[in-house]
Amino acid sequence: MDFLRAVSARDGHEILSSFPVDPKTEMVSIEEARGRVLGADIVSGEGIPSFTRSLVDGYAVKAKDTQGARETSPALLYVRGEVRIGEVAGITVSDAEAVYVATGSMIPQGVDAVVMQEYARPAADAVEITRAAYQGENICYADEDIRQGQVVLKKGRKITAFDVGVLAAIGVSEVSVYRAPLIAVISSGDEIVGVDEPLPPGKVRDINRYTVSAVLQAEGACVRFCGLARDSVEAITAKLESARDCDMIVISGGSSKGERDYITTSIEGLGGKVLFHGINIKPGKPAIFGSLFGKPIFGLPGHPGSCAMVTIRFVLPFLRRLCGGYVRLETVVSGRVATNIPSAYGIEEYVRVALEKNDDGYLAKPIFSKSAVISPLAQADGYVIIPESSEGLEKGESVEVCLFA
Repeated sequence: MDFLRAVSARDGHEILSSFPVDPKTEMVSIEEARGRVLGADIVSGEGIPSFTRSLVDGYAVKAKDTQGARETSPALLYVRGEVRIGEVAGITVSDAEAVYVATGSMIPQGVDAVVMQEYARPAADAVEITRAAYQGENICYADEDIRQGQVVLKKGRKITAFDVGVLAAIGVSEVSVYRAPLIAVISSGDEIVGVDEPLPPGKVRDINRYTVSAVLQAEGACVRFCGLARDSVEAITAKLESARDCDMIVISGGSSKGERDYITTSIEGLGGKVLFHGINIKPGKPAIFGSLFGKPIFGLPGHPGSCAMVTIRFVLPFLRRLCGGYVRLETVVSGRVATNIPSAYGIEEYVRVALEKNDDGYLAKPIFSKSAVISPLAQADGYVIIPESSEGLEKGESVEVCLFA
């Protein structure tokens, strides 16, 4: 493919998905596991719960002995004793008998229901049951939650706080997770100054460094800022060299085609390969993707709005492959467009929107802005995708809004 020709959004994603990655794994304690991606299936070595237990405080009974019981005509059962929490139930219950149990107590042999104590009246060495019970009521059976040999968590899953609880339940204290990839972030441009520097006329602060780093870190990556490169092949080449040991390189600025196309020249000068230069999207058309030092490299547009959208739409899906290939469920809400949104045929466009709740659902109000500005991203709740086969959206048309995380 001639990299000087812009690819479609679909072709761009296909190129990214075919790029070989080899994510590494490491062992971590479950205290450190939340947010990491599982590197292997988790198979339970035991059943949970390991014994049949009561879900309430009350009386373990045979359900058939309580049939027809009511407040005015209770069933009278002899109380055989009590099973405390944490002790083995060494009692076998016969017909017309009951055993007092607490929440979490082991269920004795011979019973199939537990009557809540609210429906029981102690009477000397017996108990009056004032409500009929059904089989299995208020009982959690052994292996009912998790079976021995069951795959409880699958490889590639991003571990949640509740998953950590599952791991603890089955006695797993360490898990294999994919190593958090180290991403090199580089800014470029003669016009860029640091955020803590004075802002002379003609200069702009380094927005992209912080926006890109924050997005990548939120997805679980480790970020190394390799510095600001001035507009020359030599300066950019030196910064790329400093990122040789990273798992991926992301550089913003200097990606536009023409005499100032420093990034592609630097990549090729270091023996790398540019796989595409330009995507038929708006904003973000000048984006670059290639291979350098055997690692993926993204060249992002310098304009903050374009840079951010390319990061969200293209860099993040690739990062998830580096993190073990997990699939993130995008947060999407349905709504209707508040006004007409024109779009050029043949270009996939991302239009930022603010959401307004009304009686019919959500109203998506487009935020029209130039790609050089950043504040509309902070004002927007998400964005809608206008496919390249469309010339826009009409007021009132139904849309899916991809929410910014």
